[in-house]
Amino acid sequence: MSTFVTILVAVLIFGVLIMTHEYGHFLAARRCGVDVLEFSVGMGPLIWKKKKGETQYSVRLLPIGGYCRMKGEEGDEDGDWEAKGCLYAAPPAKRMIIMAAGAAMNLLTAVLIFFILLCMNGTDATTVIATVSEGSPAMEAGIEAGDRIIRIDDTEIIEWDDITGAIREGPGAELTVTVIKASGEEKSYTLTPRFDEEQNAYLIGISPRVRTSVFKALGRSFYLTGYYMVLILRLLGQIITGKMGMEAFSGPIGATVIIGQYIPYGIQYVLEIAASIAVSLGLFNLLPIPALDGSRIVFCLIELIKGSPVNRELEAKIHTVGMILLLGFACFIAYRDVITYIL
Repeated sequence: MSTFVTILVAVLIFGVLIMTHEYGHFLAARRCGVDVLEFSVGMGPLIWKKKKGETQYSVRLLPIGGYCRMKGEEGDEDGDWEAKGCLYAAPPAKRMIIMAAGAAMNLLTAVLIFFILLCMNGTDATTVIATVSEGSPAMEAGIEAGDRIIRIDDTEIIEWDDITGAIREGPGAELTVTVIKASGEEKSYTLTPRFDEEQNAYLIGISPRVRTSVFKALGRSFYLTGYYMVLILRLLGQIITGKMGMEAFSGPIGATVIIGQYIPYGIQYVLEIAASIAVSLGLFNLLPIPALDGSRIVFCLIELIKGSPVNRELEAKIHTVGMILLLGFACFIAYRDVITYIL
């Protein structure tokens, strides 16, 4: 796969995920009475803008994300943190909602991607054969696509797992497969499964016709998002406890290389990577690290507990230091990714 296509796909994925994150902040800010001064698609030089109400909607030259600039994030022009429409004029509970909304939108994006994947692939394998592999035992026996398997030897077939179970029970042994043809005729075939080293299993060379249950797809989408969340949190825990080293971290460069490796296998693999990145982005932003949304949520909690505002200038300085450290960490990860994946 060409480098240009890889970079283009990676930029598209990161761009969409960052924009959905910022859109989460935008929606929550508007709902909580905080003015959004600018909502920008892209970064860098301005290409197009339109002002509606308090908000300037912008399109900028570099398609590498975007941002949602809220009024009073660093105090207003007169240094008043509590001016009307400013972020810090909102109660701490509402500010927590605004800060968490970006990560929540990333996780919902992951749910949506998994939902699309499940709808593409189907949620339930039927006992009707969709394809018969060329030269397989099933094809040599005369089984055709569209046949519905009702029995293997003496085992009644109710669902697809019954088929795979019957084949596993007698590995390599001759089987009698009874099907209902598309014409409605019942017919039996005798065949012997072959061992497939790649899949480490005995196969007869058939794949199922699948159907999709929207409700089941939606439920599994939330399950898969939760599964990835647990997986990432476990990985983070192993890094914190020293069970895994910094090699577990990978930045945009490493992610781009991985995306490029999976592009030839099809859009489904790319979408799955995009979903995993969406989960990672959402969880990362919730970490209590200065400059990240998680740290701002912590300051809101402190304000709620003590019943009075935290020193705004001190908080701003802490976030500034955190941003500098994060940029340094990002540069380190980028350098390591270059050494690992490129040089």
